Amino acid sequence: MTDSSPLDQALLEAVLQSIPHGILFFEPSGKILFANNFAEQLFGFRAGEWNDHAISSLFLEDDYDIFLPNIIKLTLDKGSFEGEALLRDRKEQKFFAYLTTFLYRGSHKDVIVLTIQDIGTLKTLQRESIETERVRSMAKVVDQMAHHIRNPIAAIGGFAGRLLKKGLDEKDRQLYKEIIYQEASRLDKLLRNLASFTTLPLPTMAEDNFENLLKRSIDMIPEALLAAASDWQKPSREKLRSLRAFMDVETLAQCLANIFTNGLESGDPTVVLNFHVAESADRIRFGVGDDGIGIKPENLPLVFDPLFTTKNDHVGLGLTISQRIVHDHGGTIEIDSAVGKGTTVTLEIPREKRRPIRVRRL
Repeated sequence: MTDSSPLDQALLEAVLQSIPHGILFFEPSGKILFANNFAEQLFGFRAGEWNDHAISSLFLEDDYDIFLPNIIKLTLDKGSFEGEALLRDRKEQKFFAYLTTFLYRGSHKDVIVLTIQDIGTLKTLQRESIETERVRSMAKVVDQMAHHIRNPIAAIGGFAGRLLKKGLDEKDRQLYKEIIYQEASRLDKLLRNLASFTTLPLPTMAEDNFENLLKRSIDMIPEALLAAASDWQKPSREKLRSLRAFMDVETLAQCLANIFTNGLESGDPTVVLNFHVAESADRIRFGVGDDGIGIKPENLPLVFDPLFTTKNDHVGLGLTISQRIVHDHGGTIEIDSAVGKGTTVTLEIPREKRRPIRVRRL
């Protein structure tokens, strides 16, 4: 670059200034040497105001010690880096960006060239896509609900009409009242479960441990139902406390509570529950096993379908809700069952929502 003619240098700068992405040159030490017009606009700087700023000023404080040094190291060792990052402008406003670097080895010093593309709009579209999928899922549930609501309403209306008839003996009158009450209760439960499903928020992630997750999920289960467990097998408190992951404890506990409830109701009359956990470098696999009555093979593919249930007094949204919660965590849920032997529900979620390059020094 130092050997270029004045015309070449002027042409190069004109090209850099015309590119509709942020372009920065900086030393491996972090000192910013050049920024094009788009970078100035992106970060809220005016011309000449970069002189006292280091590249670290554009990153979040959480990324000073690991993520940014890793980007620089990868660029120096391999010649380039590309990936997403959450950056900040001069007013501390955060935005998502796609970064690309490459190493220029000059005759006097090395320079890292950084290209920055604002992908905030893309991230918004991704979120909207997720919301659209959730709306489709809700539409499917609402469609199923119409059928399930129709039956109790018809029963309530029919038996209420019979109560208005003259000459009805007291025994039939009492029976009809009980049916109306049962159907009204069923309808109320159905609508409350629908409300839980449609208002389920996207998870708010934070690092927490599995002792807190298990305790919160058990707290959600009625005491009378917990008594159905003749034995409760689970890892030690120390083991559970040592297992940590990025998760929304409240929603994931609701997911587990639904699964525990199914297990507790599978006994005849009681059941043994086993909460198991296994870990790998990047993911945690956990779940619930029971020795209950099991699920018939023909019903197994239907268990996550909205409102599918084999029990008259159940709504059939528990596993549907659980599946969505796990998917919102970037995880998976599987069910294995055998009639007369029991059921095992296994979930798997990432330990980290952050990429390894952000949390482990290279």
